[in-house]
Amino acid sequence: MKTKMGGKRILFRDDLKERLRDPKFRQAFDAADAPVRLAVALAQARVSAGLTQKTLAHALGTKQSNISRMEKGIQNVTVGTLEKIAQALHRKLEIRFRPA
Repeated sequence: MKTKMGGKRILFRDDLKERLRDPKFRQAFDAADAPVRLAVALAQARVSAGLTQKTLAHALGTKQSNISRMEKGIQNVTVGTLEKIAQALHRKLEIRFRPA
């Protein structure tokens, strides 16, 4: 993705690479990594299963707005909830630790 900054086009990856040199930005970026990856994985799994947020919410006995917040990464999700989501999506939940 390209954006204009001061008339000059900058690629997102180049801008990110530069920003990651700042220790404060790096710390905030790293802290947001897991919640963002989880949110994206939830949305991708739901879409792959052919479900809407509303149908997934119904299957879980919750509101569509809760699914939306989970997929935006702004709602904490428990392992129990992840297991219920996996079951509703006919998936197996897998949690891994990877090298930093």
